[in-house]
Amino acid sequence: MKRLKTIAVYLPQFHRLPENDEWWGDGFTEWTAVKAADKLFVGHNQKREPLNDNYYDLLEKKTMVWQTELARSYGIYGFCFFHYYFENGKKILEKPAENLLKWKEIDTNFCFCWANETWARTWSGINAKNAWSEKFESKKGNDSGILLKQGYGSEKEWKAHFEYLLPFFMDERYIKIDNRPVFIFYKPDDILVLNSMLEYWNLLALNAGLSGIYSIATNSLKHKGTNAILLQGPGAYKDIKIIGEMVESERINQVTCVNYEKVWKNAVHSKVPKEYKVYYGGFVDFDDTPRRGKAGWLMRGTTPEIFEKYAYQLAVKNLVCGNEFYFINAWNEWGEGNYLEPDKKNQYAYLEALKRIVDRCNSPDFNLTEEWHTIIQNEYILYDNERENRLLKEVERYQKCYQLLNRWLLLKEKNFRLAEFFIKESYKKIVIYGFAAMGAHLYEELKDTSIEIVCAIDRRFGLKHWQLEVLSPEENIPECDVIVVTVIQGAELIVKELQLRTDKPVITLWSVIFGQTSG
Repeated sequence: MKRLKTIAVYLPQFHRLPENDEWWGDGFTEWTAVKAADKLFVGHNQKREPLNDNYYDLLEKKTMVWQTELARSYGIYGFCFFHYYFENGKKILEKPAENLLKWKEIDTNFCFCWANETWARTWSGINAKNAWSEKFESKKGNDSGILLKQGYGSEKEWKAHFEYLLPFFMDERYIKIDNRPVFIFYKPDDILVLNSMLEYWNLLALNAGLSGIYSIATNSLKHKGTNAILLQGPGAYKDIKIIGEMVESERINQVTCVNYEKVWKNAVHSKVPKEYKVYYGGFVDFDDTPRRGKAGWLMRGTTPEIFEKYAYQLAVKNLVCGNEFYFINAWNEWGEGNYLEPDKKNQYAYLEALKRIVDRCNSPDFNLTEEWHTIIQNEYILYDNERENRLLKEVERYQKCYQLLNRWLLLKEKNFRLAEFFIKESYKKIVIYGFAAMGAHLYEELKDTSIEIVCAIDRRFGLKHWQLEVLSPEENIPECDVIVVTVIQGAELIVKELQLRTDKPVITLWSVIFGQTSG
């Protein structure tokens, strides 16, 4: 019996469909973005080219046969397909999984991860969305920018979704734990009805002869109604809100870059409260600039050797936690530079490294206790003081956000509107600096008043809004009466920097909110 079973995340976006033709251009698939990738700085590993120019079509049976045979030969237990199911039961990119269900002779295990995000243009004004391929966005039309809306409904819609999934769940190749099909939620925090839906699905599963649903929430510690949590790398391991650790980034030619080895170390070092069942997911690489251009981010210093070293340590960590499944992101995320499939640069190196890991962990003479002790001694170094300081700073930021929002709401409850302040100060034209949550709230409060919002400024390159121009800090500041800094942490430094660049007043949202005595 295998001690460790690896499951590779599988993207089904490698075949033509009418929606992609309409939204992104005739013949668009993931390969379109991959082929159009730009080398954005010296040493940037682009373009990524599949070995033997294998720009496959997932609707061809020979492709899936090749993939499953390749995966099996390198010790991969199965695939986790991204599953796209939207409001009113709309499905997209479903054909590869449906074909696998039909092609019983293809011997591979599989499960689903519901990628529950609205598909929308970057300028749509929707915060929680998948913009997918903004490099290929069309500027035509005056629509809302929403392509496919994510919705959840109630029992009627839950039943329809479950009935679509049931043939997959009942397939003997579908990955199960104690007769419960494994089903992963990509954005669990967005599903306000998640617990109720899971209760209903579990009932339907029992009626179908299953023992329930084995539900897994991705990158969220909020859902105790699910059976487990999956920390999906690399994103989870650079997010201080999830693991209490972060990774410093640098910007090269406006592209955000982080260190590959540091992200891996965070994965091995990561700690989650003991009451949670956690799967620690590994990763291969990441670079989504083929999809997002300079608005993307990437990891530098990636090598198969570093991957093997830390992917092994994380495999051992999973085994110590009682996890037989080891999720690897990804099998074929070519548009994000994150794939095990062979390419021209590294060929089969990542697959070979993963096979050595699997073979080592499943060896009869493998001693889990000794291996984990060695990792702790040699690699598992916790910088407790440094980590505590970072956490305290993050807590302080959230406390200030709470204080600001609480005061803001109190003013609104007393019928005071921020427009009154700007009118009183003769600030008719304003620029909003920082267009995250606070900046967006300020925009919403002022947009229908006599105050003209000239633009927003935000350091996140390529940020777009469907009604407002968003500039980068490096661009010239347009004519205005005042600049309002909405950033909470480090606002004073930003104010000083802006004052060196403009003779216009620079104020903070904090000073505006707490400077009011009305009510």
